[in-house]
Formats: sequence, C-alpha cells, structure tokens
Amino acid sequence: MPSLRRLVSAPPQPPPRSAPEADDHMIRRPDILLVEDSKDDRDLFELAVLKSGLDVTLHVAIDASDAIARLKRMIASPDRRIPAVIVLDLALPGGPKGGTLLDLIRNTLASEPVAVVVWTGSHLASDRTQCESSGVDDFVIKPKTFAGLVEFVQSLPRFFSTAKTGAANRRVMP
Repeated sequence: MPSLRRLVSAPPQPPPRSAPEADDHMIRRPDILLVEDSKDDRDLFELAVLKSGLDVTLHVAIDASDAIARLKRMIASPDRRIPAVIVLDLALPGGPKGGTLLDLIRNTLASEPVAVVVWTGSHLASDRTQCESSGVDDFVIKPKTFAGLVEFVQSLPRFFSTAKTGAANRRVMP
C-alpha cells in the first residue's frame, strides 16, 4: 500500500536502530520538496501523490525563504536528506523569484544531484526562457485537471536516481 509522509515542520528524528548494520538494509523513500504558496495547490499536490501510488516523503515549503531554510535543515539533519526533486512554483510572493531563487537553491545544495522542476500557471515565453537559461530540469504548466496532476506526479520518478541533467527532460503537461 502506498504511503506518504508529509513534512511541514522540521522532520522528526529517525528511530534508534538496534544494530549498526540496519543502515545497510534500509531503503529510504525518495524526498520531494514542493515549494508552493497556494494552499489549494499544495493540498491537490498531496492528494495527487497519494493517488499516484508513489512511496515518497513530501516536504512542503510555502515561499522562497521557507524553501531555503527547509533545504538547509534537511542537509544538516543526521540522515542528510536531499530531495530527489524540487517542484517549484514560479510565482511565489515576496522574496527572490525565478532564476534568483533557482540560483539560491543550487548554491544551497552545492554539488548534490537534485532535479528542479518549475511548475507554473504562466504561459509566457519569457518565463520559460528565463527558467531554461537558469538550468531547470523541467518546465511544466500546471495541469488543468486532477488527472493531469496525477500524471505529472507519476512522471517524477524519472528524477529519483539521476544526476542533474540541465533541462534535458523538458515538456509541457496539458
């Protein structure tokens, strides 16, 4: 049965392990960081993750500064959680936007192979161009249907074990 762990505050400490070898046999579910200011979109994304059947841990940030702070906490945690993919809303209120936020994310993660997917309601060519020049891994127009959102979420595992490819997988969802 698929499961989802949603983290809105600092992640809990992992339970103590009974033997040192336990780390070798544990498979950690991939982490997805959603950066989205709209509560409705956050809730729909969470439902889409559940519907998709993906076994992931969903971390949620509500703005740019929350995203950077969350990434820093994840990296500093005892189990050093690095998101497999960051799903980033392009139109966040306040704070850095677009390429500036992407640069901050990339600087925070240093050389970690993390995919960044911009998902936006914008159909502007200038937004797409700016994101492409900033090196996003995918640029997705927010789906108009829940089924389209589930399809988008189901496409995310292509980023779970790959290094940053720099826009090689770009596409537009309906």
